Amino acid sequence: MSRIGRTGPVALALLAATIFPSFAQNASPQVAARGDAVDSTPVRLLCTPKALGLVCSATNVRAAVTAGQGGRSQTLTLAPYQPFATPRGRTLTGFDVTVTAYVSRSDGGRVLLIADVGGDARSLDLSDQVTPGRGGIRTIHFATDAGWISETFEDGAAVRRLPMHLMLTAQTRTAADTARLDLIEVELRPLFHD
Repeated sequence: MSRIGRTGPVALALLAATIFPSFAQNASPQVAARGDAVDSTPVRLLCTPKALGLVCSATNVRAAVTAGQGGRSQTLTLAPYQPFATPRGRTLTGFDVTVTAYVSRSDGGRVLLIADVGGDARSLDLSDQVTPGRGGIRTIHFATDAGWISETFEDGAAVRRLPMHLMLTAQTRTAADTARLDLIEVELRPLFHD
């Protein structure tokens, strides 16, 4: 992969973080997840601060099953721990979460997203959000009831991190069926108890 291909997303995230600074977060972008899909395309989840929360943009974060074999399933799991700081004097109680995803399936296809943000897991069957044969972008909103933050030590200093686990699954029943779930963006807005 060329050097421009590897640094382009980081440069764009740095520009966005400069234009939209965060008050409670470190203003530098964090590559939350990195890896390679089965077809060797890069898989990335890049998180940047937004207001007091985070916005995580996805590249090639996809679970997909194409027609050809029946009863197949593909799952992709991301488990980033993002640096997160709570403003002084405020207690984190959870997050308002907005997930933007592309969802497509045939009649015998199923797509599922499991999101665990800050210690509160949600299982979201997205199959009923799209008519079979007609895919599209969907926005899913939910709130978490937990604000669990882990603490690690790096170079002798305590670093607080937000655990976020995402699991995308696409399943089919017959050889003619298809299913696809592409993660586009996850936005986290913290909820506080003063």
